[in-house]
Amino acid sequence: MLEDKWNAYAKTWSLPDSDRPTALRDLVSEDVTYTDPQTAITGKGAFSAHIGQFQKDVPGGYFEILSVNAHHDRTLANWRMCKDGAGEVMRGTSYATLNEAGQFTSFTGFY
Repeated sequence: MLEDKWNAYAKTWSLPDSDRPTALRDLVSEDVTYTDPQTAITGKGAFSAHIGQFQKDVPGGYFEILSVNAHHDRTLANWRMCKDGAGEVMRGTSYATLNEAGQFTSFTGFY
C-alpha cells in the first residue's frame, strides 16, 4: 500500500496542471512541506506550482520509485528521474512523513 502511495506521488510529477490538484487532494496535507537542495516550500498550492515548474524545466521528465522503506509515520523511497528519449538522468532518495489520515505531510529530497 505504501508503495502505491509513493508511485502515485511520483506520477504527480508528470501530470498536467489541470489534473494535478485532484491527484494531490488526498495524497498530501494542505500544509505539506517540500525541500530539496535547491528549494524549500510550504503548502499544497506552492507544491503543485513547483511540480509545474519542474515540468517546464525538464520537459519529458518523470520519476520511478525503486524501493520503499517505512516505520511508524516515516518513510524513505529511492527513485530515479528519467527523461523521455534519454532514459535515466539521476538517482536520489526522498524522506517523507505521514499524518494519521495517511497523507504525506513533508518531503525531503536528496540527489
